[in-house]
Amino acid sequence: ILQKALAEGIVFVEVKTRADESLTPAESVITPAKKTKLNRAARYFLTIHNIENRPYRFDVVTVVLGQAGPVQIRHYENAFVP
Repeated sequence: ILQKALAEGIVFVEVKTRADESLTPAESVITPAKKTKLNRAARYFLTIHNIENRPYRFDVVTVVLGQAGPVQIRHYENAFVP
């Protein structure tokens, strides 16, 4: 998890990388269980830093290395709501 502080809150970013997307798109591996774990980790981070009242969101960045073409990077802002 990466995080950065913004004026409107904190952004936690999950980055997924794939060699190609022939079998599974990178963004499809963010399962409900993974979302729960990410939310739990984010809330822990906010608590230990005493900023649990700050708004936060989850973004997902996918990187496809593109063996058959150029690297593709996609950024999904507010990708899911905890």
